[in-house]
Amino acid sequence: MQGCLRTYLDSFERRETFEMYYRLKRADGAYRWIFDRGAPYYDTEGEFRGYIGSCIDVTERIEAQRAADAARERELARLRGLLRICSSCKKIRNDVGEWEHFETYIAGHSETDFTHGLCPECVKKQVSNGAAG
Repeated sequence: MQGCLRTYLDSFERRETFEMYYRLKRADGAYRWIFDRGAPYYDTEGEFRGYIGSCIDVTERIEAQRAADAARERELARLRGLLRICSSCKKIRNDVGEWEHFETYIAGHSETDFTHGLCPECVKKQVSNGAAG
């Protein structure tokens, strides 16, 4: 609330329009976001008489914006996790645009070590290729 008071007093001293957001607790205990705007009011003689303003409950808008921001952050995190991989040789394009072998890239970006073997399908291919040759 100190920030709101400072905003109001600074604006009052300069006779300027002010805008601020803050949270208020309703009688039922729920907190709501409020947008508060005040504009200086002068009488017909040009004498400053205070402020005319409004306070609007903007909780739904702020919650929707926060949900959109969170969704955008999740999407960006997912996109940052994409690897650019060659569909033919399976090399990965690194951050400086060079193509690295899959194992080299993964080993350099994680604590993963590789051991090599053959899956059952490749064993069958190797055996059938060797038998035909």
